[in-house]
Amino acid sequence: MLLELVLWAGLICFLWVMKDSLGKIESELERTAAQKAAGRSSRGVNTVHVDRLYDPIGRLGDTTIYRFAIIDGQNYEFDYVAAGKDIRLAANQRCLPPGLVYSLHDDTNAANAG
Repeated sequence: MLLELVLWAGLICFLWVMKDSLGKIESELERTAAQKAAGRSSRGVNTVHVDRLYDPIGRLGDTTIYRFAIIDGQNYEFDYVAAGKDIRLAANQRCLPPGLVYSLHDDTNAANAG
């Protein structure tokens, strides 16, 4: 009888610990899913169609950085490399992976130079 009570007490403690652990795992999974969803939505907002890249000026990892980019028919000039995941762009800026920010370039002759 004593052994049975000890086993039941152990089972109850085990289930209580599992409940807490599963609650923490569930919270972590929900947080991760929310971060991924936020990442997808922020990338979708800044999706651009690159018509042409020209005048290479450097590299960032495996990616070539170009001085000019024609994006959706408009000429943009390389501005800076965005640090971090939360990129705030002005209306005249576009971001290309992996965080290369281009700003609208006013000189229409630059589009014909390349």
